[in-house]
Amino acid sequence: MNPARWSTFAALRHRNFRLFYSGQMISLTGSWMQSVAFSWLVLVLTNSAFYLGLVGALQTLPVLLFSFLGGVVADHTSKLRLLFITQAVLMLLALILGVLVEANVVRVWMLCALVFLSGTAMAFDIPVRQAFIVDLVGKPDLPNAIALNSTLFNATRVAGPAVGGVIIGAVGIANCFFLNAASFLAVLLALVLIKLPPTQAVPWKPFLRAWKELLDYLLDRRELRLILVLMTTVAVFAMPYFVLLPILARDTLGVGPRGFGLLMAMSGLGAFAGGLTLARRLTRRPPMPSFLAGQGLFLLGLIGLGLCRNYYAALGCMALAGFGLVTQLSTGNSLLQLNVPDALRGRLMSLFGLIVMGFAPVGSILYGVAAHYVGAGPSITGGACIAAVVAGVVLLKNPALRHFGFTEPEPPAPAPIPPTITPFT
Repeated sequence: MNPARWSTFAALRHRNFRLFYSGQMISLTGSWMQSVAFSWLVLVLTNSAFYLGLVGALQTLPVLLFSFLGGVVADHTSKLRLLFITQAVLMLLALILGVLVEANVVRVWMLCALVFLSGTAMAFDIPVRQAFIVDLVGKPDLPNAIALNSTLFNATRVAGPAVGGVIIGAVGIANCFFLNAASFLAVLLALVLIKLPPTQAVPWKPFLRAWKELLDYLLDRRELRLILVLMTTVAVFAMPYFVLLPILARDTLGVGPRGFGLLMAMSGLGAFAGGLTLARRLTRRPPMPSFLAGQGLFLLGLIGLGLCRNYYAALGCMALAGFGLVTQLSTGNSLLQLNVPDALRGRLMSLFGLIVMGFAPVGSILYGVAAHYVGAGPSITGGACIAAVVAGVVLLKNPALRHFGFTEPEPPAPAPIPPTITPFT
């Protein structure tokens, strides 16, 4: 066996991570099926770019509102139990959505309410999910686990949207929501089977005091603050491009739901390649070149996508953007987690979730309004150009940021065979 080759999958040698990974493989495929179905449902009901932006904003607005609370809870309670609860809530919401569509009583205000509730669950799910990974693999394998987890998240974008587009055309939108609800059973079972060593209860702290601890830490770490600024810039001005994809697919590229699903799948295919490349690279190379290259490729892909009038060229741009985005997000995630004390990890990961999803309402509304006046393509290209200019200024003023790296990971400590910890013990 070639050690260098198998280092790409080093985190999978941990039983707990294999269980979590397998459950997520099924659940995330269903989630991406629902994502395609939901976007197409909004377009069918409203035929409006504004409503696409509004619904996208409502999905991520709760992360902006409740992410800080989610980070505090993640640092002071059982991550396993909290993750079980958030996944169960998301399953229930998918089931309700399927019933409403099947009964032909769904209205736009219902979609807005359900998507807001889903976003609220995600405000707690994102920080605990990210902070939970280190409990499954330990710090030495954490960058590899994050890259593999991102690979899985985006690889399911290949199968999920493509299958979702076929299901919409063949048996209707409602079945995408029902299948997504059923897919959550896999991750719930995996969480029940995960074995973790006993942990000591962390005393609860007042909300403001808990966040002051993190802010005080970040005030002493300029590099971490700059990483957060770069990720925020991309999150506001570039990442919300997806809310305009249905309009771009139908009106500019001239394709239907299957073509739209394939566009999203190509982004997932690019992300899959990027994640696998990163899983090996981060074990042997400094992280910042990957972070900066990923950001550049993502923005370049979006600029090309907005200028495209040919469907096949757009597929290539989506693949390039997917490769760049997963490279930037995974490397940024690793840089944050491996430069923060364990006691602050949940709170810092809530900032990560706030950036990735919580700031998207601002970008989604801006994209929806801009598309109403200038069209989907120019809006996507313009947003990516703004993000590129801001990122370039930050890097020119802080050249030392290019050399920022991981802190030395702690070696794994030997532990006895742990008991099974169910989510409610």
